[in-house]
Amino acid sequence: MGRRSFPETSDDAEAVVGAELRNSPEMKTTPGGVADSMSADKHLSTSGLISCFPKLRRRRGRDEERVVNDLMKYDSVVRDDHSFETQRNLTRDLAGNLKTIWESTMTTIRRFSCNDLLRFTSVNLDHLTETFNMSFYMTYLARWPDYFHVAEGPGNRVMGYIMGKVEGQGESWHGHVTAVTVSPEYRRQQLAKKLMNLLEEISDKIDKAYFVDLFVRASNTPAIKMYEKLGYIIYRRVLRYYSGEEDGLDMRKALSRDVEKKSVIPLKRPITPDELEYD
Repeated sequence: MGRRSFPETSDDAEAVVGAELRNSPEMKTTPGGVADSMSADKHLSTSGLISCFPKLRRRRGRDEERVVNDLMKYDSVVRDDHSFETQRNLTRDLAGNLKTIWESTMTTIRRFSCNDLLRFTSVNLDHLTETFNMSFYMTYLARWPDYFHVAEGPGNRVMGYIMGKVEGQGESWHGHVTAVTVSPEYRRQQLAKKLMNLLEEISDKIDKAYFVDLFVRASNTPAIKMYEKLGYIIYRRVLRYYSGEEDGLDMRKALSRDVEKKSVIPLKRPITPDELEYD
């Protein structure tokens, strides 16, 4: 089967995926075979693939989970003499992209419950996530239920959670993020941002707090950058905050009640844990 000379189109690439979806190994795709079809979309990212495949979009709308499951069976793909490995990799990438989109659209954020304490262990396996004893979580559930939420995906899988509280007096009245974490397989979907926004809105609209604060390890650069993108600033450094070994950064974000932004004027010197007003 010879290579053709005229330009490829996105329809060529769609033909390959369409054949895979129908799971017909005998089906031929284009005159140039799989290689031409793949080169038609070689410059598109996996996110761009969906916009180029209207037929795939329509089928995803009808039965998105079934499409994902079909695509995940990439061992049974269209057999052709051209670039079998290329097609298999494309199918695998597309399946992962569709799976991510499907799960992100099926996410439910709700209040944390006692039953979730038996289901969120896998999320806490991240070495930067603090794990507390059961009574600690139960205290938060009892005293600050509005600040304890879980993100749940298809199959009732725990994707992440946020735990916090409201405390302080006068202009120090604030919301506090005790823990926020997302399971590794569900990251880069802005799930942490959604959880943070929820806690900030409760602090701002319901409890009329002046600011929201949190502590993060000084070495946790990715988390620090994420919080900065969400509008947090480094208010002060707390020496040996974590287990008496690593410094912690107290980061804050002013809310609407703090009109003059007094709560986020950085301190010029570090402090020790003993000097903290609240922890």
